[in-house]
Amino acid sequence: MRNMRTALVSFSSLFLLAACSGEEMASSEPMPAPTPPTADEVLADVQAALGTENLSSITVSGDAWSIRNSFRQTRTASPPWFPRNEIIGYTQTIDLDAGTSLARGEFFAQNLFYDPPTWQNYTQYATADDGWSAQLNTWLTPWGFIQGAETNGATLSMEDGQPVLSWMSPASVTSPSGMQYTVNAYINEDNLIEKTETWVEDAFMGDMHVSFMFSNYEEMDGVMVPTTIERWQGGGAIFGIGLTDADANPANLMAALTPPENTGGGFGGGGNNGPAPAPADLVEEVAPGVWQITGGYGSFVIEFEDDLVVFESGQSPQRGEVILEAVASISDKPIRFLINSHPHSDHTAGLIPILRAGIPLMVSENSLDFMSMALNTPRTLLGEDPLNPEFEVAPAGEITVLEDDMNRLEIHHIPGLHTDSLLFLYMPEHSLAMQADFTVRGSDGNTLPYEGQTPLAREIAEYINESGMQFDTMLGVHASPYPQGLEDVLMAVPEDER
Repeated sequence: MRNMRTALVSFSSLFLLAACSGEEMASSEPMPAPTPPTADEVLADVQAALGTENLSSITVSGDAWSIRNSFRQTRTASPPWFPRNEIIGYTQTIDLDAGTSLARGEFFAQNLFYDPPTWQNYTQYATADDGWSAQLNTWLTPWGFIQGAETNGATLSMEDGQPVLSWMSPASVTSPSGMQYTVNAYINEDNLIEKTETWVEDAFMGDMHVSFMFSNYEEMDGVMVPTTIERWQGGGAIFGIGLTDADANPANLMAALTPPENTGGGFGGGGNNGPAPAPADLVEEVAPGVWQITGGYGSFVIEFEDDLVVFESGQSPQRGEVILEAVASISDKPIRFLINSHPHSDHTAGLIPILRAGIPLMVSENSLDFMSMALNTPRTLLGEDPLNPEFEVAPAGEITVLEDDMNRLEIHHIPGLHTDSLLFLYMPEHSLAMQADFTVRGSDGNTLPYEGQTPLAREIAEYINESGMQFDTMLGVHASPYPQGLEDVLMAVPEDER
């Protein structure tokens, strides 16, 4: 906006110079420098271009898409992220005065763990009372940004010659560190918003950058509407909309903002089961020099002559702290590194306290770029120091072997449909395998045949079959109610291939 306005002023100055008489042109007096626009002037120009002077609410509709499963549950760690769910009949209604937004649609849910795929409702509902990250679908739209700028006051800056309007969240809306949130909008030469951005705290990714991209504006019901919208975070696009219609100040606002009833009932509480067991009581020896830590997402500890290796960090920072205490109860040997099975959000949340303890992290080569980016991001909104972790890398498509006179551990990289970064542990001398997210299905105590197994089970079972692994027991980060011996695992392989 600022660029455009400055350009217009410069254009006008040139025009006036050309129109001057010879006498005036001959004058040696320099022309006065054009006065740069103020934030209020740029904001007014943007508001006029968008047609939002009298806009208090809006409904937009079209079709949308979102990455399948959710952010940080994708097959590849680094973007672009595929596959995507197509959201049919997408609508979003925003009450700008109340700061409330409701988006709806339907999508065909597909998952490697469950079948068959089913149609499900898509719902995103947020009010001004929700956390900041939940409100981004309101305030990072062009119309929400204008409302926020008018309410909170805007400032103007230039970035690479482009005007940028900014405002801060209210003093009552702050991050865990007490900092207010910054919202920026980049203004193009038509006085339209082409990008908005902010930063939100994330326990794993620190100050996570979130941006919305807008293009192909069209006038709809007197308001300029970007027909193409993409939401980016963590370095890639996670959501997109192709808008085809808009209703300014819809008459059915109350109905359009009424969320569907929650028929799921939520997750019931478990009641008071007494104090949590001590971390040392969660430790079970499963083979000589090999321990399992139970009580949540499972973790495993492998002892070598001089140190320990830990597999998996748990599903939360609190669980990560429990794992550290449990490991300390096993041995006072140092931890050589912690192996991350794959970079999905439920398998990385416990990493933070472990990395804070200075323990190196082993990841698949395929996830290194993303993990390095995420874990080296500043953490100012959380009020924390940077992590700056040390990485060990398991090469893609290879087997990494750790061995001494006490134990031999094979770390297999198994790229697949669920993730291209899966690390699978095998200890042949103990006839033992350890892994995450993979179980074979059973019924009434019996393992189901190939036809009853998930695509994920079939894929990993084929790798196990082709590699010639021999084990009596396969333990999982997620405890399985069904037997997981080699014979059970190979039930997920077609009978003529076993």
